[in-house]
Amino acid sequence: MKFEYKVLNISDFIQLDESSHELRIEEGAQQNQVKEHSDITQTKLNELGQDGWELISITNQRLFFKKAG
Repeated sequence: MKFEYKVLNISDFIQLDESSHELRIEEGAQQNQVKEHSDITQTKLNELGQDGWELISITNQRLFFKKAG
């Protein structure tokens, strides 16, 4: 069986909103941002899974995927 591999940098995988240079002090705002990034991550992982990609490792800020091909 042959496999295809894909490597994604975490910074490319999770697009952080850096448009605001204001310091967020409210704890609630930080918690909402963490939940939003988790939802985005889960959605992207599910999309890759539907395409047959399996997450096999996260190492040094990189996500490694494989797919039977």
